[in-house]
Amino acid sequence: MRGKIINKKNVRRIKNILGLLAGNFLLAFSVNYFYIPNNIMNGGATGIALIMYRFFDINTSVTIFIINGCLLALGTFTVGKTFLFSTAFSSMLYPVFLGLLALTPISPPIIGDTMVRILCGGALAGTGIGLVIRSGGSTGGSDELAVILNKLTSYPVSTVMTLTDTAILLSGLFFLNLETVIYSIISMLIEIYSINRVMIAGKRKIQLFIITKAHEEVKRMLLDKAKAGVTLIRTESGYLGVESEAIMCIIHGRKLHKIEEDVYRIDAEAFITITEIKEVYGNGFSWERDKGAV
Repeated sequence: MRGKIINKKNVRRIKNILGLLAGNFLLAFSVNYFYIPNNIMNGGATGIALIMYRFFDINTSVTIFIINGCLLALGTFTVGKTFLFSTAFSSMLYPVFLGLLALTPISPPIIGDTMVRILCGGALAGTGIGLVIRSGGSTGGSDELAVILNKLTSYPVSTVMTLTDTAILLSGLFFLNLETVIYSIISMLIEIYSINRVMIAGKRKIQLFIITKAHEEVKRMLLDKAKAGVTLIRTESGYLGVESEAIMCIIHGRKLHKIEEDVYRIDAEAFITITEIKEVYGNGFSWERDKGAV
């Protein structure tokens, strides 16, 4: 059993490393081939680096590397060594990938429609950041600053990140036309949407709440055939005051159609509510279900 647990930890560690590599590469690719060529702004360290590139022609990877390095040093001093160990590898991968891509002779994709370029850039950047965060890493910039300020001032992390990114984006009004700033905001919204989708990808589950006269048969079907965990809840009908037991269970979405068929095969008058859940933690989901669990 111990060897099995260690093996799972190693697999998870490898998956996290691959996620950090893929996520930082996608983000660097998006910035190098979509953001920079189209003067699209971004938040965090990337946004500051794009401003420096625009005004002083300083390589974006150099600026990001310096910003992240300073934040790592400040974070280690204020938050502790845990901050350094948890963010150093990932936050330094991003500027390295950015610098390497800048050295390649590959030209940006030729896409005539500006909105399509913005969609591609935002989606790729958001996917990359989502993979990094999901793998337990950080791309540096405003999220690191937010953690540091939260430690020093107790301001919420989300508030600091939002204010920082908004300020950087609005600064674009001083050297970019309004149309480009609007495109940048659209790109950021697409990026945020993509981050959220990646964060919950594969984690969504379905919660079923089943009221049926044949609750014992349905329960056995869910436990034995569907291999789903079951919770029985005592209920009372509002009109007739009839007491019964309802069934609540959480299943993978792919099982929904088959379970619905089986429930209605057992009881054609069963009442079922279906709710989509973003994440589930616990026995059978975030770790392996115990052999004898019912």
